[in-house]
Amino acid sequence: MQLTIDIRDSAIDKIMYILDNLKADVKIIKKVDTNSLDIETVSKDDSDYQIILNARDDRKNNPKNYGSLNDIKWD
Repeated sequence: MQLTIDIRDSAIDKIMYILDNLKADVKIIKKVDTNSLDIETVSKDDSDYQIILNARDDRKNNPKNYGSLNDIKWD
C-alpha cells in the first residue's frame, strides 16, 4: 500500500523519526519538498517570451504605472 501525506514543517522531524524506526515495515519511496520554488528559465521559444519583453519595455517607459513593496499597505 502507498500513502501520500502532507506534513507541516514543524512535524516533519517527528514523522521522519517514527518512519525511520519502522524501517522493517515502512519504505520511503519518494520525498517531495513542497516549499521549494519551481523556477524555470524562459526561452525565446516560450509563448510568454514576447509578453515578458513587452512588459519590461512598458515598465521602463512608464515607471509611474508600477509600484514597489513599500507602496503596499500591509494593514
